[in-house]
Amino acid sequence: MKRLTTAAEVIDALGGDPSVAKLTKASSSTIWNWRAYFEAFPPNTYVVMQEALARRDLSAPPHLWKMRGVAKAKRAA
Repeated sequence: MKRLTTAAEVIDALGGDPSVAKLTKASSSTIWNWRAYFEAFPPNTYVVMQEALARRDLSAPPHLWKMRGVAKAKRAA
């Protein structure tokens, strides 16, 4: 399973802005903001997006959804 590490990678892997807009029922400008400014997704999109990623044999860390209590994993030196 390939692990994606950025919001942009997740959006691209799910088919780009129009596909993610349809999947999450968000506007295209909202998707653009997730990609360009916030670099994360709202928590209420976690399940639907994780399921879509899993169908593609992909994964992404929960911190990309700004979940409380989930810290960004530190990379080993």
